[in-house]
Amino acid sequence: MLRNPAADWMRLANDGYALWAESMVVMGMRTADLMTGKGSAQENLLMVSEKMQAGAELAVMLATSGLTTPEQSAHKAVRHYRKRVRANRRRLSKTKG
Repeated sequence: MLRNPAADWMRLANDGYALWAESMVVMGMRTADLMTGKGSAQENLLMVSEKMQAGAELAVMLATSGLTTPEQSAHKAVRHYRKRVRANRRRLSKTKG
């Protein structure tokens, strides 16, 4: 079956939009917590350390995965970050409910 390059890029655009939208939700939840005094130093440290870890993991993954096109690298990066953002949204939502 032939691949449709335009469809691949459209999927990447949709996945990128979903990452952006979910990131905005997480940022809003964290901002609300900080503004209302519900945020904690532990959450702030976790947020920074998670970002550093996710970036390092992605760098290693991209360097060792043998991806051959920028498109493949972009798909892998978006999937990598979406998993982490989704996990943060779920974790922060549990503390709200």
